[in-house]
Amino acid sequence: MNAESHGDPDLPIGQMIRSARQRLRMSQYTLADRLAAVSGKPTMGRDRVARWERGRQVPRREWRQWLAVVLEVPADRLDAGAAVARRQSRLGHAAAVTPPPQNGTARRPQGTPALLPVFRSRVQAGILAATLLNPDRAFSLTELAEHAGGSLASVSKEAKLLEDAGILVRRNDGAIRLMRAATDRATIAPLTELIRGTYGVPQIVGEEFGRVAGVARIALTGTWAERFTGVVGPEPDVIQVRLTPDEHHTPGRPELVAAARRAERRLRRRVAFALIGRPENGAHRAPAGRGPHLALRTAPRTHQLERVRIPRQRGSLPVVHVAPPAAADCVSAGTGTWPAGADVVAELLAGNRLELFSGPAADARPYLDLAAHHLTAAEDVMAASAGSAFVLVCQAAQLVGCGLLAAQGLRPAPGADGDVVGRCVIAQFGDRFGHLELLRQRQLSLGRPVGRDNRVTVADVGAALPAVRSLVDEARILAPQLDLFG
Repeated sequence: MNAESHGDPDLPIGQMIRSARQRLRMSQYTLADRLAAVSGKPTMGRDRVARWERGRQVPRREWRQWLAVVLEVPADRLDAGAAVARRQSRLGHAAAVTPPPQNGTARRPQGTPALLPVFRSRVQAGILAATLLNPDRAFSLTELAEHAGGSLASVSKEAKLLEDAGILVRRNDGAIRLMRAATDRATIAPLTELIRGTYGVPQIVGEEFGRVAGVARIALTGTWAERFTGVVGPEPDVIQVRLTPDEHHTPGRPELVAAARRAERRLRRRVAFALIGRPENGAHRAPAGRGPHLALRTAPRTHQLERVRIPRQRGSLPVVHVAPPAAADCVSAGTGTWPAGADVVAELLAGNRLELFSGPAADARPYLDLAAHHLTAAEDVMAASAGSAFVLVCQAAQLVGCGLLAAQGLRPAPGADGDVVGRCVIAQFGDRFGHLELLRQRQLSLGRPVGRDNRVTVADVGAALPAVRSLVDEARILAPQLDLFG
């Protein structure tokens, strides 16, 4: 019996059920009949099995116990598959397929969307993304549920609210309710721009890069992917795309650059992409600047993410995988060259705001260990003293930055400005480390016990904790791969 048929823990439970059923040569009707018999619930039918296998519904624990008996699959495997299925939230043409960090920063699809929290839920944002970005077509509630990653009941409720607000219009085709955007409303244009720059990213990136011959897989990573999966933080300035070529063909660089430029014009923000695969003539990089760039790097051909299978969606557009940096099949930072931001480091050194050092102290581990200790302590005291807990979180963020610099033999010079660490780290490792500067500024306001900015609530601590913890985890991966500057 192979691993997949026995219940690969990285598979969603729907695929586990289908694989086990096919292994036992059962039809969906047969499986439903046997479940009805062993559970004593005659209402069990084939339609429920179909919803489980398509990923439209996750079987409750009670049903997972009966499935374990009928399908001869361990119950703990099915529980793990149920957890994977709940994490696979779809929005438009995107699928978040990476396991969330163990600190629990990922949110369920029905939660408040971190990418654009003005919406009441990600289901509502998904409905708007489907309808506003496709104004020439109408969607059934079933199609909207597939796009938004929600149940029919929640989609029906949100669609009714949007219809009452005049944003969507409805027409009935027999028993099917069809919804489309009310394109004649004056408020639709600015709302569409908001959606296009946030939840429209997967569709537009999929459209533009999916038309380039030789692209086998498209993944969104970086800050945008963190916001999509529920990690609270600053707005992403750059859309980071990782492309995998097919087995026999490497996409041409001019076609990829053209696709990135088209996506930039539509999204009105910078698109940076990397081609992960077989370099034919070594590694290539486009000149630094604000335009799209390509990095062709070697990487193992088998990634953990490739094992997570995405159910086929309607239409011909590719599914765009969303891979947050903390759990993505990242390319090693140790490529033999200094990371981006060397000019910023050189400028700070020349201005005596950074200094070089070496020896045993050039080690990130003590900084990251202390940062993790601060976060644990913040969790312990946040209920009793939210302000004290928030200060610990702010200090942990600064320790992350100091640790990454220490691994490079860099540290702030005596008397240097407080923003040196954040500026240096963000320039090298990207906007996802923007928390360092945001929290530093917030900590400064806490030191002035007058005014409104020094008030901290438990909710503030709860939002900052998982974001900083994810930076600690990522810094532990980056630090061993860094070299001393110069």
